Amino acid sequence: MPATATENPRRVGLLGGTFDPPHLGHLMIAETARVALQLESVLFVPAGEPWLKSGQQITAATHRLRMVELAVADNPYFHVCDCEIRRSGATYTVDTLHELRSAYPGDAELYFIVGSDVLCEFHRWKEPESILALCRLAVIERPGGPSDGMETLARRFPSAIANGAVVSLAGPRVDFSASELRRTLATGRSVRYQVPDAVAQYITEHHLYRTECSGNDD
Repeated sequence: MPATATENPRRVGLLGGTFDPPHLGHLMIAETARVALQLESVLFVPAGEPWLKSGQQITAATHRLRMVELAVADNPYFHVCDCEIRRSGATYTVDTLHELRSAYPGDAELYFIVGSDVLCEFHRWKEPESILALCRLAVIERPGGPSDGMETLARRFPSAIANGAVVSLAGPRVDFSASELRRTLATGRSVRYQVPDAVAQYITEHHLYRTECSGNDD
């Protein structure tokens, strides 16, 4: 947990994901939310064993965690939380939120940052009502993404919408895909200007993504 967890923060952003690999899109989304919502910090939470990707090939958690640490190292507002990687078994957002809620003061506002493309599947997450009670969803509108996500969410969770548990933010216009990056890396092509330089160097040094992973993720 970063030092800010004990300094009575009022607004904290949480950005979860597989981060396989972390790319500039993740950083742009986090910075967009930080500025728009006046967040004191943003926690990047790499997934341990994401249940939605069961059966898919995922890079070892130790590599993904280190890449995220390298990606955020030059931003004093960004921190990394390894709680999901430390947790055994499948990882669920609601469990992470319970853990983080107990670590922060009761009056802290937690904003879970998600892309608008996940909203149509949000009802499939474990205990979605509890998630909406533990935090606010900061929805980043993604270019080219489905346009009915907010309508679907409002239809399934009308009280959460009415209570302001969901906020919508215009996202950056540049879109990145981790699965596309993996395919690019598998062919030996450059990903410069798509991932932080330190991450690109780490990938090269550890010979990651030489064999293309399957599946889609952010």
